[in-house]
Amino acid sequence: MDNEEEATIQEHEAEAAISSEAMPRNDGDTVPEAGSSFEDPFEIQERLGVVSLTIITFYGVSGGPFGVEETVRSAGSFYTLLGFIVMPLIWSLQEALMTAELSAAFPEPSGGVAWVQKAFGDRMGWMTGYLSWVSGATDNAIYPVLFVDYVMQLSGGSTDDIGQFTKFLVFSSISCVLAYTNWLGLPVVGKMSMTICLVAMSPFIILCIVGAFQVDPSRWFTPPDNANSDQNGEDSGHATLFSFATWGAISWRPYLNNLFWNLNSFDSTSCFAAEVEDPGRTLPRALGWSVVMVALGYILPLLVALGASNAKQSDWVDGYFSVIAEEIAGRWLAGWLVFAAGISNIALFQAELSSDAFQLMGMAEKGYLPKIFAVRSRHGTPTYSLAVGTIIIICMSVTNLDQLIEMLNFNYSISLLFEYVAFLKLRISHPHIHRPYKIPLSTAGCFVLFTPTIVATLVVMMLASLQTIMFSAVVNGLGFLLFSVRENEVCHKYARVNDEQTEEEDIDLGELVATSASTGELG
Repeated sequence: MDNEEEATIQEHEAEAAISSEAMPRNDGDTVPEAGSSFEDPFEIQERLGVVSLTIITFYGVSGGPFGVEETVRSAGSFYTLLGFIVMPLIWSLQEALMTAELSAAFPEPSGGVAWVQKAFGDRMGWMTGYLSWVSGATDNAIYPVLFVDYVMQLSGGSTDDIGQFTKFLVFSSISCVLAYTNWLGLPVVGKMSMTICLVAMSPFIILCIVGAFQVDPSRWFTPPDNANSDQNGEDSGHATLFSFATWGAISWRPYLNNLFWNLNSFDSTSCFAAEVEDPGRTLPRALGWSVVMVALGYILPLLVALGASNAKQSDWVDGYFSVIAEEIAGRWLAGWLVFAAGISNIALFQAELSSDAFQLMGMAEKGYLPKIFAVRSRHGTPTYSLAVGTIIIICMSVTNLDQLIEMLNFNYSISLLFEYVAFLKLRISHPHIHRPYKIPLSTAGCFVLFTPTIVATLVVMMLASLQTIMFSAVVNGLGFLLFSVRENEVCHKYARVNDEQTEEEDIDLGELVATSASTGELG
């Protein structure tokens, strides 16, 4: 054996020694063995099928037309409809196709982290996971708050009517109950989401059926209001780097940010790739149906609401869909819609919490995080990853997140761009990786398909406020710092294991010499 082979063997032994250190366990919890691949040391009783994964993805991205009011207020009827018809073909479709191909090729809970790591190495893999998780976990804090807001709206009250401590207890209780439900397993989350989907989308189905007879198609082509655009530009906060933020009577920053927010996050489904039955078949089907559900879930209610109402552009504030429902069908439908909006936040919370927790688990399995985050419960769910996500949600649930959402949106855009570029690079550098599902286009065709997607995402980032850009710089700097600290820790541990092995070899050699001398074998 030559020196190079011997050095390689020692390196692998050192890595194995590091990865096999004792890890904390809970009764009923399991952690993957060192060196294991995608197989877990327990058997999942039930895996996600096409329907369950479709609904979970739908709620990971959309959850219905709740929250589209800002788009109408920023751009008017015509450009709102145009945006929700065109942009799914630029953002949603491409993200879903990328996720289907790479998730089937890399069925790991780390999701996009695995793709970027394979394409660009550990540092970029870490940054992708870090930015995606920070954005998702912090965003998830708003759903318990919105749920309580809708419940209070039904009762005629407001969350301002209850004290801060009481509010904190309510938010904490809701978060803990939902986290426990999540801990019981993805099949439970899937079935719960299906039930909520039927209840939450039913008032919009009724709205479309009843309102279809009241639609005046000429209202769909109403141009944006210049005065409202100016007011929206003032309301949207801080200055941008570019002067075209309100060009053409459209407030482009809130308009594009709202479209982006409502049409993206299909990549979160990649965190469940190892939990589905036959990923090569299930993933593309579920993602395809979810794109259709997301697009139609916006377009059809908007066609009816904008065509059947004389509402001004400035009237479209948060929750205005309930006013439209009352105009079209009566107060009973408005109350039902508010209730549906409230429980829809439960499914949004569950989908986001699941994907964030599984991503943390995948990052721990890859060595980015302490192995404790890879511990699974007997239900197959990552116990400590769920706990950390829930704690952050509870801590931030009493915080004003309005400005923070745009900032987190910016960071998510960065991680998404990493994934798009990684997809294209892997098509070139690793063409022979087994892909159970592959987009039926050549590499050149994929470049053409994804170029508008990347450009549109960059435009959203270009319109960000200076405050958002500064915030993102701090968050990214912290991410690189955390990776460097972790990298140094691993290097020191690796060096320590190497030193211990060298000492053991010296001791063994000394014992061998002493034994040989005593038996007279030397000389």
